Amino acid sequence: MDVVAPTSYIEPMDEHFDTPVTPTDDDVPTDEHVDTPDTPTDDDVPTDETSPSPATPPRLYRSSAHHIIGGVAGGVGERFDIDPNIVRVVFVVLAALGGLGVAIYLAMWVLIPRTPDDGSPVPDRERPPVSTSPWLLIALIVGVVVAAVIFITAIAGGPRFGSGLAFSWLIFLVIVAIVWLRVPARRLTFGRFFSIVFLAIVSVVILVSGAFLGFLASTGVPLTGGNGSRAWQPTTITQVRSTYRTQFGTANLNLSNVKFPVAGVHVTATVSAGSLHIELPANVIVNLKTHVGAGQVSLETMQANYYFSDFHAVPTSLTTAASRAKAPHLDLDAEVGAGNITITRMAPK
Repeated sequence: MDVVAPTSYIEPMDEHFDTPVTPTDDDVPTDEHVDTPDTPTDDDVPTDETSPSPATPPRLYRSSAHHIIGGVAGGVGERFDIDPNIVRVVFVVLAALGGLGVAIYLAMWVLIPRTPDDGSPVPDRERPPVSTSPWLLIALIVGVVVAAVIFITAIAGGPRFGSGLAFSWLIFLVIVAIVWLRVPARRLTFGRFFSIVFLAIVSVVILVSGAFLGFLASTGVPLTGGNGSRAWQPTTITQVRSTYRTQFGTANLNLSNVKFPVAGVHVTATVSAGSLHIELPANVIVNLKTHVGAGQVSLETMQANYYFSDFHAVPTSLTTAASRAKAPHLDLDAEVGAGNITITRMAPK
């Protein structure tokens, strides 16, 4: 039996099998074509500087850098951004008011802790710049000049500009205040604080004195004469003057030893601000006129035993018309702008 062997035929493998394709340089993707994932850089990574942190409220400490006794004033100054010397002045003023400042200072010394000392310097906070505006200095100079003018004219016997200067100063203060409001906020130093307090004191003196002088002028009492304590004691009718004037102070006019004529004389005594005291003889008939802008008038009769009774224009000893006709006469005008008038009749001898 014949066995037929299969015919073996082998084709070239290169022609019938798919060989892998070798990529060429043109087919290999380069960096320009391949999208690579973004790698976070240092700029994209959040750091501690940009990350939000909870705000820590500032605390009050006793200062370790600005202290004289316990550092309380320095700590208050650092906490509220003011000059510690201003705080010290406030404590001194409160201490003068019954020791209140001492008690407050000691309590704060005990209760407030000192600034933590961790070995690192305490950073200075940014402070507003110191003001270089000349308006405060100008206001101080003008205020001192105005106060001096009011004082000199008052002492010299002619305060005619008191009320007018006070009104002008008030307008000047309003102008300065408007200018200061337009200037940016500046650091309040001890020098500026002292200057502002001094300016406030000068302003009060100017306004009060101006208002007072204006009131005196409105009373009609002449703003003339000397100042201080003045006294006159004429003994004869020839020594008696028709006018006695005092501007500020005390005036004492003693007419008790003068023998006035029956025809009478006229005497005027004025005090702008102060007290006026007039002593009259026992037997003189007085035609009295008094005027007080603000104050009171006291009329008295001093008896032999120094007992004061009511004043009478006609002495009680003159009981008849004939005796009154022969008695001396005096026309007396007593005026005080602000103060007191005291008229005393001496006891019969």
